[in-house]
Amino acid sequence: MQRLLSRSLAEGHPSAYIHPGDLAWWIGWPPKSEAWLAENVALWESRDGDLCAWVALDGAYVGEWVATDTGPDVEAAARDALDGWLVARHGLRRSVRGDDLGAIARLETGGYRHVDDDMLAFSLDLEPFVAAPPDARVRPLERPADVPARAIVTRAAFDVYGRPYDAYLRDYRAFISSPAYPTGWDLLAWAQPGRAASCTIAWPDAVSGVGNFEPVATHPAFARQGFGSAVLREGCRRLARAGMQRAIVRTPVDNAPAIGLYRSVGFVDDHVQLTFQRS
Repeated sequence: MQRLLSRSLAEGHPSAYIHPGDLAWWIGWPPKSEAWLAENVALWESRDGDLCAWVALDGAYVGEWVATDTGPDVEAAARDALDGWLVARHGLRRSVRGDDLGAIARLETGGYRHVDDDMLAFSLDLEPFVAAPPDARVRPLERPADVPARAIVTRAAFDVYGRPYDAYLRDYRAFISSPAYPTGWDLLAWAQPGRAASCTIAWPDAVSGVGNFEPVATHPAFARQGFGSAVLREGCRRLARAGMQRAIVRTPVDNAPAIGLYRSVGFVDDHVQLTFQRS
Protein backbone atom coordinates (compact mmCIF):
# COMPACT_ATOMS: atom_id res chain seq x y z
CA MET A 1 0.00 0.00 0.00
CA GLN A 2 2.81 2.39 0.86
CA ARG A 3 4.74 1.53 -2.29
CA LEU A 4 1.84 2.73 -4.46
CA LEU A 5 1.96 6.08 -2.69
CA SER A 6 5.75 6.33 -2.94
CA ARG A 7 5.70 5.66 -6.69
CA SER A 8 3.09 8.32 -7.37
CA LEU A 9 4.93 10.90 -5.26
CA ALA A 10 8.20 10.05 -6.99
CA GLU A 11 6.62 10.47 -10.41
CA GLY A 12 5.08 13.80 -9.41
CA HIS A 13 1.68 12.55 -10.52
CA PRO A 14 -0.84 15.43 -10.37
CA SER A 15 -3.23 13.46 -8.18
CA ALA A 16 -0.56 12.48 -5.63
CA TYR A 17 -1.20 13.84 -2.17
CA ILE A 18 -1.21 10.95 0.32
CA HIS A 19 2.19 10.23 1.86
CA PRO A 20 3.26 6.73 3.01
CA GLY A 21 3.52 8.22 6.49
CA ASP A 22 -0.15 9.18 6.38
CA LEU A 23 -1.06 5.55 5.77
CA ALA A 24 1.16 4.33 8.61
CA TRP A 25 -0.45 6.90 10.93
CA TRP A 26 -4.00 5.89 9.92
CA ILE A 27 -3.30 2.21 10.43
CA GLY A 28 -1.09 2.52 13.50
CA TRP A 29 -2.78 5.21 15.59
CA PRO A 30 -4.74 4.30 17.48
CA PRO A 31 -3.66 0.65 17.15
CA LYS A 32 -6.02 -1.44 15.01
CA SER A 33 -6.97 -5.06 15.51
CA GLU A 34 -6.91 -7.65 12.74
CA ALA A 35 -10.71 -7.72 12.89
CA TRP A 36 -10.87 -3.94 12.38
CA LEU A 37 -8.49 -4.14 9.42
CA ALA A 38 -10.55 -6.90 7.81
CA GLU A 39 -13.68 -4.76 8.13
CA ASN A 40 -12.25 -1.39 7.13
CA VAL A 41 -9.47 -2.05 4.61
CA ALA A 42 -9.88 -3.52 1.13
CA LEU A 43 -7.25 -4.31 -1.52
CA TRP A 44 -7.51 -4.93 -5.27
CA GLU A 45 -4.96 -6.78 -7.35
CA SER A 46 -4.39 -6.94 -11.10
CA ARG A 47 -4.61 -10.23 -12.96
CA ASP A 48 -0.85 -10.51 -12.50
CA GLY A 49 -1.26 -10.38 -8.74
CA ASP A 50 0.11 -6.86 -8.30
CA LEU A 51 -1.62 -4.55 -5.84
CA CYS A 52 -3.27 -1.79 -7.86
CA ALA A 53 -5.69 -0.12 -5.42
CA TRP A 54 -6.63 0.07 -1.77
CA VAL A 55 -9.10 1.80 0.51
CA ALA A 56 -8.95 2.30 4.30
CA LEU A 57 -11.74 3.77 6.40
CA ASP A 58 -10.99 6.01 9.37
CA GLY A 59 -14.37 6.71 10.90
CA ALA A 60 -16.25 8.74 8.30
CA TYR A 61 -13.09 9.50 6.33
CA VAL A 62 -11.82 7.49 3.40
CA GLY A 63 -8.16 6.96 2.63
CA GLU A 64 -7.81 5.56 -0.87
CA TRP A 65 -5.34 5.10 -3.67
CA VAL A 66 -5.31 3.71 -7.19
CA ALA A 67 -2.05 2.98 -8.98
CA THR A 68 -1.32 5.51 -11.70
CA ASP A 69 1.16 3.42 -13.69
CA THR A 70 -0.80 0.26 -14.49
CA GLY A 71 -2.39 1.34 -17.78
CA PRO A 72 -5.78 2.97 -18.34
CA ASP A 73 -7.82 -0.26 -18.39
CA VAL A 74 -6.45 -1.59 -15.09
CA GLU A 75 -6.74 1.82 -13.47
CA ALA A 76 -10.36 2.21 -14.59
CA ALA A 77 -11.29 -1.27 -13.37
CA ALA A 78 -9.64 -0.61 -9.99
CA ARG A 79 -11.48 2.67 -9.59
CA ASP A 80 -14.80 0.99 -10.39
CA ALA A 81 -14.09 -1.75 -7.85
CA LEU A 82 -13.14 0.77 -5.17
CA ASP A 83 -16.24 2.88 -5.82
CA GLY A 84 -18.38 -0.24 -5.69
CA TRP A 85 -16.98 -1.22 -2.30
CA LEU A 86 -17.86 2.24 -0.95
CA VAL A 87 -21.27 2.63 -2.56
CA ALA A 88 -23.20 0.95 0.27
CA ARG A 89 -21.48 3.01 2.92
CA HIS A 90 -23.30 6.31 3.35
CA GLY A 91 -21.97 9.48 4.95
CA LEU A 92 -18.34 8.78 4.07
CA ARG A 93 -16.03 11.66 3.21
CA ARG A 94 -13.52 11.42 0.37
CA SER A 95 -10.72 13.87 -0.32
CA VAL A 96 -9.22 14.99 -3.64
CA ARG A 97 -6.83 17.69 -4.71
CA GLY A 98 -8.63 20.84 -5.74
CA ASP A 99 -6.69 20.86 -9.01
CA ASP A 100 -7.54 17.23 -9.88
CA LEU A 101 -10.51 17.99 -12.10
CA GLY A 102 -10.88 14.39 -13.23
CA ALA A 103 -11.23 13.10 -9.67
CA ILE A 104 -13.70 15.86 -8.80
CA ALA A 105 -15.83 14.99 -11.84
CA ARG A 106 -15.84 11.28 -10.91
CA LEU A 107 -17.05 12.02 -7.38
CA GLU A 108 -19.76 14.39 -8.54
CA THR A 109 -20.95 11.84 -11.11
CA GLY A 110 -21.11 9.29 -8.30
CA GLY A 111 -23.41 11.49 -6.22
CA TYR A 112 -20.83 13.14 -3.97
CA ARG A 113 -21.06 16.83 -3.15
CA HIS A 114 -18.45 19.22 -1.83
CA VAL A 115 -18.73 19.88 1.93
CA ASP A 116 -17.08 22.43 4.20
CA ASP A 117 -14.22 20.32 5.58
CA ASP A 118 -11.26 21.18 3.36
CA MET A 119 -7.54 21.01 4.07
CA LEU A 120 -4.73 23.32 3.00
CA ALA A 121 -1.59 21.49 1.87
CA PHE A 122 1.87 23.04 2.12
CA SER A 123 5.24 22.18 0.59
CA LEU A 124 8.79 23.18 1.55
CA ASP A 125 12.14 22.89 -0.23
CA LEU A 126 14.47 21.21 2.26
CA GLU A 127 17.82 22.10 0.65
CA PRO A 128 18.38 25.16 2.90
CA PHE A 129 18.07 22.94 5.98
CA VAL A 130 20.96 20.62 5.09
CA ALA A 131 23.54 22.89 6.75
CA ALA A 132 21.27 24.14 9.56
CA PRO A 133 22.61 23.64 13.10
CA PRO A 134 20.76 21.21 15.37
CA ASP A 135 18.35 22.53 17.96
CA ALA A 136 19.33 21.30 21.42
CA ARG A 137 15.74 21.62 22.62
CA VAL A 138 14.57 18.90 20.22
CA ARG A 139 15.39 15.20 20.21
CA PRO A 140 13.72 11.93 19.19
CA LEU A 141 11.48 10.19 21.67
CA GLU A 142 13.34 7.82 23.95
CA ARG A 143 11.51 4.71 25.08
CA PRO A 144 10.05 4.23 27.61
CA ALA A 145 10.94 7.38 29.57
CA ASP A 146 9.54 9.98 27.14
CA VAL A 147 6.24 8.32 26.30
CA PRO A 148 4.16 9.90 29.11
CA ALA A 149 5.41 13.41 28.23
CA ARG A 150 4.63 12.80 24.54
CA ALA A 151 1.12 11.58 25.36
CA ILE A 152 0.43 14.62 27.53
CA VAL A 153 1.26 16.99 24.64
CA THR A 154 -0.99 15.43 22.01
CA ARG A 155 -3.83 14.65 24.40
CA ALA A 156 -3.96 18.33 25.39
CA ALA A 157 -3.29 19.77 21.92
CA PHE A 158 -6.04 17.74 20.25
CA ASP A 159 -8.44 17.92 23.22
CA VAL A 160 -8.98 14.18 23.54
CA TYR A 161 -9.82 14.31 27.21
CA GLY A 162 -12.78 12.05 26.50
CA ARG A 163 -10.29 9.16 26.45
CA PRO A 164 -8.84 8.40 29.90
CA TYR A 165 -5.16 9.24 30.13
CA ASP A 166 -4.18 5.70 31.12
CA ALA A 167 -5.91 4.29 28.03
CA TYR A 168 -4.39 6.97 25.81
CA LEU A 169 -0.92 6.23 27.17
CA ARG A 170 -1.41 2.47 26.76
CA ASP A 171 -2.45 2.94 23.12
CA TYR A 172 0.58 5.10 22.34
CA ARG A 173 2.88 2.55 23.89
CA ALA A 174 1.29 -0.06 21.63
CA PHE A 175 1.75 2.20 18.59
CA ILE A 176 5.46 2.75 19.19
CA SER A 177 5.92 -1.03 19.42
CA SER A 178 4.15 -1.63 16.10
CA PRO A 179 5.60 -1.88 12.56
CA ALA A 180 3.84 1.39 11.70
CA TYR A 181 6.04 3.43 14.06
CA PRO A 182 9.05 5.26 12.52
CA THR A 183 11.63 4.90 15.28
CA GLY A 184 13.88 7.96 15.54
CA TRP A 185 11.46 10.31 13.80
CA ASP A 186 9.06 11.02 16.68
CA LEU A 187 10.46 14.39 17.77
CA LEU A 188 9.90 16.27 21.01
CA ALA A 189 10.72 19.89 21.85
CA TRP A 190 11.38 20.25 25.57
CA ALA A 191 10.46 23.32 27.62
CA GLN A 192 12.27 21.92 30.65
CA PRO A 193 13.49 18.52 31.85
CA GLY A 194 10.53 16.15 31.91
CA ARG A 195 8.12 18.66 30.35
CA ALA A 196 7.65 18.45 26.58
CA ALA A 197 6.08 21.43 24.83
CA SER A 198 5.69 20.34 21.19
CA CYS A 199 5.99 17.19 19.14
CA THR A 200 5.74 15.91 15.61
CA ILE A 201 6.46 12.81 13.60
CA ALA A 202 8.62 13.50 10.54
CA TRP A 203 8.00 10.69 8.05
CA PRO A 204 10.77 10.19 5.45
CA ASP A 205 10.19 8.37 2.16
CA ALA A 206 13.39 7.29 0.43
CA VAL A 207 11.62 6.40 -2.84
CA SER A 208 10.13 9.83 -3.52
CA GLY A 209 12.47 12.01 -1.45
CA VAL A 210 9.42 13.59 0.19
CA GLY A 211 9.06 13.99 3.94
CA ASN A 212 5.78 14.47 5.75
CA PHE A 213 4.80 15.95 9.12
CA GLU A 214 1.87 14.21 10.82
CA PRO A 215 0.85 15.03 13.47
CA VAL A 216 2.15 18.41 14.67
CA ALA A 217 1.13 19.40 18.20
CA THR A 218 1.92 21.98 20.86
CA HIS A 219 0.62 21.83 24.40
CA PRO A 220 -1.69 24.86 24.96
CA ALA A 221 0.41 25.90 27.96
CA PHE A 222 3.35 26.51 25.60
CA ALA A 223 1.53 28.04 22.62
CA ARG A 224 3.24 30.90 20.78
CA GLN A 225 6.58 30.35 22.53
CA GLY A 226 8.50 29.03 19.53
CA PHE A 227 8.40 25.34 20.37
CA GLY A 228 6.24 24.38 17.40
CA SER A 229 8.62 26.16 15.06
CA ALA A 230 11.59 24.53 16.77
CA VAL A 231 10.31 20.97 16.38
CA LEU A 232 9.38 21.57 12.72
CA ARG A 233 12.72 23.15 11.82
CA GLU A 234 14.61 20.33 13.49
CA GLY A 235 12.41 17.85 11.64
CA CYS A 236 13.24 19.60 8.37
CA ARG A 237 16.95 19.48 9.18
CA ARG A 238 16.82 15.76 9.90
CA LEU A 239 14.75 15.03 6.79
CA ALA A 240 17.16 17.04 4.63
CA ARG A 241 20.19 15.24 6.04
CA ALA A 242 18.42 11.93 5.35
CA GLY A 243 18.18 12.86 1.66
CA MET A 244 14.65 14.25 1.43
CA GLN A 245 14.24 17.04 -1.12
CA ARG A 246 10.98 18.50 0.13
CA ALA A 247 8.49 18.21 2.97
CA ILE A 248 4.72 18.44 3.07
CA VAL A 249 2.16 19.12 5.79
CA ARG A 250 -1.60 19.72 5.87
CA THR A 251 -4.11 21.41 8.16
CA PRO A 252 -7.79 22.43 8.00
CA VAL A 253 -8.33 25.63 6.00
CA ASP A 254 -9.76 27.36 9.09
CA ASN A 255 -6.85 26.48 11.42
CA ALA A 256 -5.27 29.93 11.44
CA PRO A 257 -2.63 29.21 14.14
CA ALA A 258 -1.30 26.16 12.27
CA ILE A 259 -1.32 27.98 8.94
CA GLY A 260 0.64 30.83 10.48
CA LEU A 261 3.13 28.39 12.01
CA TYR A 262 3.80 26.54 8.77
CA ARG A 263 4.25 29.72 6.76
CA SER A 264 6.61 31.13 9.41
CA VAL A 265 8.85 28.06 8.99
CA GLY A 266 8.92 28.59 5.22
CA PHE A 267 6.19 26.27 3.95
CA VAL A 268 4.34 27.63 0.93
CA ASP A 269 0.75 26.95 -0.05
CA ASP A 270 0.65 24.00 -2.47
CA HIS A 271 -3.00 23.12 -3.02
CA VAL A 272 -6.36 22.73 -1.31
CA GLN A 273 -7.69 19.27 -0.48
CA LEU A 274 -11.42 19.31 -1.17
CA THR A 275 -13.76 17.08 0.82
CA PHE A 276 -16.78 15.39 -0.75
CA GLN A 277 -19.59 13.47 0.90
CA ARG A 278 -22.43 11.32 -0.39
CA SER A 279 -25.59 11.32 1.69
